[in-house]
Amino acid sequence: MVDAGISFTVGVLIGGLSLMVGWGLLWFVVGGIGLARQTSGWPIFISSISSTAIAGGVMAVVFWAVDAARLSSPALHVGLAGIPLALLAASAFRLEDGRRIGPAFVQGSRLMMQELLGGHQEEGGCGHCHEQPVEEHPCHQKPCFEQSCHEKPCEGKL
Repeated sequence: MVDAGISFTVGVLIGGLSLMVGWGLLWFVVGGIGLARQTSGWPIFISSISSTAIAGGVMAVVFWAVDAARLSSPALHVGLAGIPLALLAASAFRLEDGRRIGPAFVQGSRLMMQELLGGHQEEGGCGHCHEQPVEEHPCHQKPCFEQSCHEKPCEGKL
């Protein structure tokens, strides 16, 4: 039983570290493109390198320290899915503002990528990139979940 527990724990460690390496590599690519386009700075690029290197180094130490026979254990294979399943379950819960965690995370990541990659907001190319933006209501600039922004002007006034 203790052996299965150790295998499960090693599986959770490897699964979580693999997720961290994948996430770090994604931001390494995004940060590298943003750095080349000069839409993001060195701190994002360096932090993606360091987080990927740290997670990869710890994962290498775990693989080095673990007995090769343990890597074929069914408990380890169940443990590999532990962190991704925990994140999937957590994504169904709601934040304080009522949004679900999963879609809010995806939306925030997408907005961050667009910001770092310098994506254009208009369709049809780069013709209007460098013009001064038209003043818009704050709710139309970025996703807004403030209740006061979405209330009707005459709501509550009788």
